[in-house]
This record gives sequence, structure tokens and C-alpha cells, in this order.
Amino acid sequence: MKETLHALRFIYGYPLRYRRAMTVATLTMLAGLLSSIAIPLVMRVAIDAGVLGGDPGLLLVIAVGVLAIGAVSATLLHLGKQLRFKVASRAVNDLRHDLFRNLLRLGPADTAEASGGRALTRLVSDAVFVRGLTNGGLLELLNQLLVTSVMYLVAMVIDVRTTLLASIPLVIVIVGHLTVQGRLHRVFVEVKGQFTNLLSGVGESLSNIGVVKSFSREGAASDRLNKINEELSARRGSMKTTYSRWEAILNVVGALPTPIALWLGGAAVVEGGLTVGSLVALTALIMMVQMSMHMVTMHANGVFRSVVIAQRLLRIVEAPSVLDIRSGTRPMPSLTGALTATALVVDIGERRVLDEVSLDVTPGEVIAFVGPTGSGKTTLLHALARLRDPQSGIVRYDGTDVREYDLESLRRQVVCLPQRQWIFEGTLADNIRFARPDATPEEVAEAAGAAGLGHFPLERTLAADAADLSAGERQRVGLARVLLVDPAILFLDNPTANLDAETEAELLDTIMRVRRGRTLIIATQQPAVTRHVDRVIALNNGAPVTPTSPAAPVPEVDPAAGDAPSARPLASAGLQEGGKTNG
Repeated sequence: MKETLHALRFIYGYPLRYRRAMTVATLTMLAGLLSSIAIPLVMRVAIDAGVLGGDPGLLLVIAVGVLAIGAVSATLLHLGKQLRFKVASRAVNDLRHDLFRNLLRLGPADTAEASGGRALTRLVSDAVFVRGLTNGGLLELLNQLLVTSVMYLVAMVIDVRTTLLASIPLVIVIVGHLTVQGRLHRVFVEVKGQFTNLLSGVGESLSNIGVVKSFSREGAASDRLNKINEELSARRGSMKTTYSRWEAILNVVGALPTPIALWLGGAAVVEGGLTVGSLVALTALIMMVQMSMHMVTMHANGVFRSVVIAQRLLRIVEAPSVLDIRSGTRPMPSLTGALTATALVVDIGERRVLDEVSLDVTPGEVIAFVGPTGSGKTTLLHALARLRDPQSGIVRYDGTDVREYDLESLRRQVVCLPQRQWIFEGTLADNIRFARPDATPEEVAEAAGAAGLGHFPLERTLAADAADLSAGERQRVGLARVLLVDPAILFLDNPTANLDAETEAELLDTIMRVRRGRTLIIATQQPAVTRHVDRVIALNNGAPVTPTSPAAPVPEVDPAAGDAPSARPLASAGLQEGGKTNG
């Protein structure tokens, strides 16, 4: 129950950010619903005084009155809905904004909900659900319950006995709907999970379509998605069949109040205890209660589903950040490039990736991290660049804990370039200027030329995801971005991966040329990179740093390990330091 209330508070917190608008909309719609109750009462007067009393003039006045009441009710409902629609759009935008910000502070390895189709489902399908609950759900459920109660009380005033007996089937309907919703709750959770798996699988297959085609696995990929789709369809079909079966039964039971009212009320008219107008009004009110109870069950269904959606969204919102954000941070002063790390420990999931890693880097030094896949090279880069904080240990720039600086100023002096550069649809100049939007055209042109892109027109339009650029050219776009920022410390994650020897050599020459004395740390699996650095540090299972002789050899590629350099394991060290290989 506690978790359910927490989920409801979270999901309804978005439309309730606009409390004034929601209050006005809810009260306006409530007034529209309540005004419709007057119609059966006016009809009662029309029949008893107008028809049976033989007063045509009164009938005309009442007819106009009914028309006016209907117009007022429709207008109020329309105005309330329009206001809710506006709030719903804002609530969805707010939720998506918050979700996206939370996704950016997470790593795919830290929560499965932040990756691929799962994140897309949260941002699209689940976020849109807020629109429906803003226009219905719990708020409209409360409105309908209040209106139903007023209708029921008015009917009781007209004839208590008939109203009580006619309401017995409605009690059965309410209990039945709540029972069905409870049973279908688990199925709805499974359906949402399978839909996420389907969307994730489609995105994964499309993003890796080259691999699928290379091995002629189109049929297998299609069959895998089709299996997920069939399971999803089967669960949805089962859920809808179950709900439809119960809904049909409950609708039959729910239709009983009207004939009961006609039977008992008609008997009361024959006995003289009830007027014809009162019978008509009572029957109309009972029918209105039936319709209102149908709306109540529909909105109750929305509440059940909103709990499921909220719990899915909370997996992202409440997932711990990879950064320890503190208050009272300050701007970072100009750095010399000195860097130290002390006893860094990083756990991802249930795996320890870095274990008591320590490091001391002097200003302007060039270092290469080498080691087999999974040895922690990229994670160490991210910890040093403060893309994530370690569970324990400290990273210092010029002797100061990096957590004392605000992130915005840190990012201007410390840059970590990923293995694959993000290229978006736009000009080459736009893509380079992404790193510093205020850069002048001259600065962009200079950065492009220095990065080896001088032969490309800056106004050239690039396709999304760099479909028209080679791997080396994508890396040069990243280097051009770095040159615009001009950081004191630069981290490169496997920059020469998937490059041929000639392109690799040219890119490395460019990197060393544009380094301009800044501290440079490269994570790599390519032996060629180690010939350009001052120091090589070999990682092995994220164990502590243990310096060896300055003359220690640079780790060679181990044929048994594929393309990954292999560090010679020590008795108590998994991070091996080699001597200077090239100045």
C-alpha cells in the first residue's frame, strides 16, 4: 500500500504542478456534471404540472429551461476539458524533461531501464499516459463519485425504498469491477514489460542491421521479434478477453436498476404513493447513476494502470546517480594538468570494476591505459574525468578534490572523448560548434583545419549518425570539438579502434600535434598507440596499482586474448606500469 501511494503521489505530482488550473478545470467540470441533475427534476414538474395539469405555457418554459441547462452543462464540461488538455500537455512535457535529465545522469550499466528501447518506451509510451490520467484517472474518479452521490441522494429524496432496492445490482457491479481490476493488474504489468522488450528489440536490430545482414540473419532477427510480438499479442488478447467477458456479465447486472425502478416505482404510482412525474424523474436519475458508475469503474481502471506506469517510471527517477552532487561547489580555476587518484573503487551492478586503483599524473604527461576487454580502462577514464564518481576513493586536480568544483566549469577544462563520436544531422560547422555554441566561424574553421578536416566544406550537411563519414573522420570531428573547448586535461577512449594502420597513424600524428602540452590519457587496445606516450599502465581486473621497474616492457598482444593487449599478472597487482616508450 505504501508503494502504491508513493507511485500515485509521483505520477499525479506532474498535473498537480498546475494546481490552480487543475482546480479551476475540476470545479468547472463538476459544475457541468451537477447541473445535469436538474434536468430530471425539471421533467418531474413538466409532467406533473404541465402535462397532467394542462398548462401548455409551462411546458414551453420548461422545454426552454431544459435546453438552457443542457447548454450550460455542455459549455462547462467543454471549458473544463480544454483547460485539462492544456495542463496535460504541460505535464507530459515536464515528465519527459525530468526523465531525460535522469537518464543523462545514469549509465546503461547502472540500470537496464536507461538503455535502448526501454528508455524510449518510458519517454514515449509511459510519459504519454500522464495525458490520460490528467484528463481522467483519480481526479475524475473523485468528481464522478461526488456527482453519483448527489444523484443517489436526490433519488432517495424522491423514493427511498425504490432507490435502495434498485441500487443492489450496482453494489455487485462495483465489487465485481474491483475484483477484475485486481486480477488483471499483474497481467497489465506483464503486457507493458513485453511491449518494452518489443520496442527494445526493434531498436537493437535496426541499429545493428549491418551485422544482421553480414551473417544473413535477417530471418532469425525477424523471427525473434515476431516471437516477442506474438507473446505480447497473446497476453493482450487474454487480458482483453477476460475483461470483456466480465464486463459483459457486469453490464447485464448493471442494467437491472432501471427495470427495478420502473417496476417498483410504477407500483407506487398505481398505489398513489408516487406521481407520474416523480416516477419519470426517479427512473432518469437511476439511469444517470448507472452511467456515472460506469464512468467510475473506467476511471478506477485508469488509477490501477497509473500505479503500474508510475512504478516503471520511478525505476529511472529513483535510480541513484553516478555522480555525488554536493552543495556549495565553486568554479574551477585554471588547471596545470596535474592529476592524482587515490584508492578508487567502482562497482557496476554486482561486479567490482576498479579495486583500490591509485594514480599520479604530472602536468603535460601522456599516458596510455592498456589491458584486455573488461579490465576497467573506460571506467577508469570516466572516474578520472568525473563522468562517474567512485564508490570510494578520491580524484584530485592540482591537489583539490574534483567534487568541490561545479560540473559546468569542470567540463570546460576536462574533456573525455568517447570511442564513437555523436554526429547529428546538420552542417559540419554545427557539429563542431556543438562543444561550444558561442564559437565564431573563424574559431570553428581553425579547429576543423587543425583536426585534419580542412578539406571538408564547413557548410557540408552531415547525415545523422555519421553515415557519410569514415571512422577516422568521425574521430576528427571529435578532436575539432576538443580544440574549441581547449581543455587542460584530455581523455580519449580507444580513439583508433576500427581504423586501418595508415588511418590510425595519421590520426595519432594529429592527436599528438594538437595536444599542445595538455595532459593526455588514452585508453586503448592498439599497440601502436603506446609508441606515442610517456608511460603505459596495464590494467588487469581493476586491481591496485603497483609500480614496477621503469624499464618494464610494454605489454604485448596476447594471441590467446584476441585483439586485446594482455598485462602480465603480478602476485598482488593487476595494474602494471611500464617505462617511457617515446617522448
